Amino acid sequence: MNHRLGIIGFGQMGGAIGSGLVANGALEAGQVTAWDLSPDARGHATEVGIATVGSVAELCSACDIVLLSVKPQDAPTVLEQAGAGLAGKAVVSIVAGWDVETLSAHLPESARVLRVMPNTPARVAAGAFGMSEATTVTDAEKATIQDWFSTIGLVEWVPEKLMDAVTGLSGGIPAYAAIIVDALADGGVQQGLKRPVARRLVLQSLLGSAQLMLETDLGPGDLKDAVCSPAGTTIEGVRAMERAGVRSGLSEAVIAASRRASEL
Repeated sequence: MNHRLGIIGFGQMGGAIGSGLVANGALEAGQVTAWDLSPDARGHATEVGIATVGSVAELCSACDIVLLSVKPQDAPTVLEQAGAGLAGKAVVSIVAGWDVETLSAHLPESARVLRVMPNTPARVAAGAFGMSEATTVTDAEKATIQDWFSTIGLVEWVPEKLMDAVTGLSGGIPAYAAIIVDALADGGVQQGLKRPVARRLVLQSLLGSAQLMLETDLGPGDLKDAVCSPAGTTIEGVRAMERAGVRSGLSEAVIAASRRASEL
C-alpha cells in the first residue's frame, strides 16, 4: 500500500523528518502533505517539493498516517481542530511528554497511535528514534513507519515508561553535543589553532569515534583505554575532565531533561 503521510507542524523537527524522508527516498514528495501556521515552515516544505494545506482538517483528509509534530501546549488545540478527521488514522506523535494514554484521550476512539521521540540529525539521515512499544497501530503500519524512520536514522523500540528517558538522552544530545564541540574547539583555539580548523578536527574526531564504537566491539571504556597511554597526554586530559565534573555534568543533563519531559 502506498501510504500518504500528513505532517502537522513542519518546524525544526517535523521539517527534519519530512525533508529527510523525501531526500532519502522513503517517500516521494507527492506522498507527503504538510500544515503549519508559520509562513517560513510552509516555505521550507515547498522548497523540498512537499505540498501544504490551509487547515488541519484538510491535511487529515489527504493522508492515512499523520505525524503530530507540535509543542505540547499547542497539541490540544490542533487535535481539536483535527477532530473526527483523525478517525481511523494512524497517528505518530513526537509531542514531548505526551504518553500514549494522554494522546489517545485526545483522539477519536478508532485512531491508532505510535509515540516516537526523534532528534534533529534526521535531517541528514543520522537521527536516533525511540519508539514506544505501547503502540496500537497495525502490524503493517508499524513495519511501514519503522522502514520510513530507518532510512533517516537508528530506530530503537523501548517500553512506554522509558520514553521520557529517551527524550532526555537522544532528544537532547544535539544540544549537548554542540556545547561539547564548542568547548573542545575553545581549548584548541586557546592553544593556537584557528577556530574553523579546531572545529573541523573536533567534529571529525567525534564522528569517527562514534562510528568506531557503532561498527566494532569497542565500548566507551575500551576506546578511552586504547587512547590513554601510560603517563601520556590524553590521560592528563581525562584527569582534567574528571576534576571539572564533566562526566557527572553530562549525566545530570540527561536526568534533568528526562524529569522535565515527564512534567510536560
